[in-house]
Amino acid sequence: MEIVDSQIHMGPGGIAETLAAMDALGISATLLDEFWGLDNWGPGYTLANGAYRVTAPTAELAAWQHPDRFSYVLRVDRRDPEVESLIRTTRDAPHARAIRLLPALTAEELEAFADGGYEPVFAAAADAGLPVFVFIAGHVELMPRYLKTFPGLRFIVDHCGMPIEANVTFLDAPLPGDDGKAAGPDIGYFDQVLKLAEHPNVALKWSHAQGMFGVRGYPFRPLWPHLRRALDAFGAERVMWASDNGGNQTGESWGELLFWIRDCPDLSDAEKQWLLGGTVRQVLDWR
Repeated sequence: MEIVDSQIHMGPGGIAETLAAMDALGISATLLDEFWGLDNWGPGYTLANGAYRVTAPTAELAAWQHPDRFSYVLRVDRRDPEVESLIRTTRDAPHARAIRLLPALTAEELEAFADGGYEPVFAAAADAGLPVFVFIAGHVELMPRYLKTFPGLRFIVDHCGMPIEANVTFLDAPLPGDDGKAAGPDIGYFDQVLKLAEHPNVALKWSHAQGMFGVRGYPFRPLWPHLRRALDAFGAERVMWASDNGGNQTGESWGELLFWIRDCPDLSDAEKQWLLGGTVRQVLDWR
């Protein structure tokens, strides 16, 4: 069974180390979102209007050197005056597969998302034929307007779509709850995520589940029913696994994040093949 990780983070000097870990775990390929740390969300630079333009030098180098092992996404800022050009450049880059947007990162961007401010960037992605990963943790009810407006655009909802785990300090956006703060897992919110399945142009990235559902202790058996609900709602061909290795904040090893699914007795072999590689290959047209 081929295993493809649909999101990891890597920075300078990490190519050989990452390849060695992939070989040890039996991972064929990974989708990179280059990320050097929370201090600046880079690599990249701030533009005059306050937008942040991300670059991906290590991810591009890794993909050029090992095209069978690495591809990458590019995070873009809708406020960037050259965002449409960046999307076209990403379309033409041989190893880039998608763009990524993070509207749930700040209160300002979440408000813009709710008001339709992301329509131009989604339109540009649709014109380019590029799938879009969307970090909209705990606010998936804002997605349907875009899913309906752009039925031909492939959307992937990051990190189970769930409210971010407790004690994460980098968010400035309000979270579900009376005080707008993360008080811990909100299991009931998963019903909102599952409603997205009625839209055929959306897939779910199964990552950070340990934090989002508040489950600790390998092999994370309490997660199995939640994953089953996701598979039953979306179908295995619209759920993709990601470890988010390099960005996981709840302490599990890369192996633990993989093997709990690979060895889960509640999943069929066919479901595992979709989850662990087939879905990301199909949704991103990654051959």
